[in-house]
Amino acid sequence: MATLTKTYQPKEQRVALTWKWDEFIEKLIPRRCMLVSAGLILAGLSIPALMLFHVLPATFFLGFVGFALAATGGVMALILCGEI
Repeated sequence: MATLTKTYQPKEQRVALTWKWDEFIEKLIPRRCMLVSAGLILAGLSIPALMLFHVLPATFFLGFVGFALAATGGVMALILCGEI
């Protein structure tokens, strides 16, 4: 006795919905360069916060490092977003 093979043909609506969903997920995932710039901004802001809570000593050098990290991350974010 011969077997009957049925081929699966996806519905056009389902394929279009799947493509839209994939595009939506790709837009939600941030790029690596934006993660680096946001991480630099957060690191630059956390150093003065830790100095405020007396976890780190309040020195000019640490304040400058925090400022430099936040400024570098901000400039990177502006460049990568296309503003500059």
